[in-house]
Amino acid sequence: MHSITRRTAVAGILAGAVLADRAAATTRYRRLAQPDPALWHIDTPPTADGMAAGPNGSVYYRLYGKPGRIPVIVLHGGPAAGETYMRPYVGLAGDRQVVLYDQSGCGKSAAPMDLSRYSVDRYVTELDALRAHLGFERIVLVGHSWGGFLAPAYAAAHPERVAGLVLAGSAASVRDFADAAQRWLAEIGAQAVATAARAEAKPGTDDPAFAQLNALYYSRHLCRLDPWPAFFVAAGERIAGNPVYIYLNGPTEFQFTGAMASLDLTASLPKLRVPTLVTCGEYDEAPPWVGAKLAALIPGATLITFAGLSHMAHIEDPAEVVAATTRFLAKSV
Repeated sequence: MHSITRRTAVAGILAGAVLADRAAATTRYRRLAQPDPALWHIDTPPTADGMAAGPNGSVYYRLYGKPGRIPVIVLHGGPAAGETYMRPYVGLAGDRQVVLYDQSGCGKSAAPMDLSRYSVDRYVTELDALRAHLGFERIVLVGHSWGGFLAPAYAAAHPERVAGLVLAGSAASVRDFADAAQRWLAEIGAQAVATAARAEAKPGTDDPAFAQLNALYYSRHLCRLDPWPAFFVAAGERIAGNPVYIYLNGPTEFQFTGAMASLDLTASLPKLRVPTLVTCGEYDEAPPWVGAKLAALIPGATLITFAGLSHMAHIEDPAEVVAATTRFLAKSV
């Protein structure tokens, strides 16, 4: 495990010492002001919450809204980022039920110590167990980042259960995420590429230049708000120390060295036959070219790019992102 992780980056951001991106301060990387906090729904009480049995133990869920149109289950990223940062999507609950949950390995859900128990297949089984527990016959899946891999994997395994997909800030393969990261690093400069390579070659070595690069990368491509909201900082601190994230993803948002490094859904995506929306931010860790590749592989998929936003587009501008998602669902499912 690399000793400089998201926790170090968060500390640097809060200190304000490593975000002096002066060359870009008056251009496209200007930081964004926080939106109306009510749109994040952090404190919106659920209609119900509880625990559902799964293959890795119990999972915690929160249910919002009343029965109506086909219900939505929201899939967080990370892996192991937890449901809290996905709460802006509670805004979809105007005409249907919306469920958020902590996938096993994080939040209030079970967290087995045996890391081999965390796999795509187990997460698919866990999601189906939650669906059955809730009594839903068919569902819409909204998946962000890693959740955007889990959603189509579930749809491929249980096509009769899925009425629609929304894949936000995701990709057809982890390799696409890695390639995008290299392009963004190259844009920062050759020194950034060299610093990242040096950190990967010597994991566990404290390098102030790498900590600064990490923070700069996150401020451009993970979340562009200034300041980061408290709930998002807390989520970053939790995931930084979570061995599930390190095991499956790798130590940072641009070092994909974990067990899922070879994850590739390219072959299965063309077989999907449900309405699908792909969204991404202009400066996303999964940028528009990655989103376009993903959308092109899914028959009939729609792509929306949110100008000026990054990987956490739904936190940066929840009004725009949730409205676009609502319009798609109203028209399609």
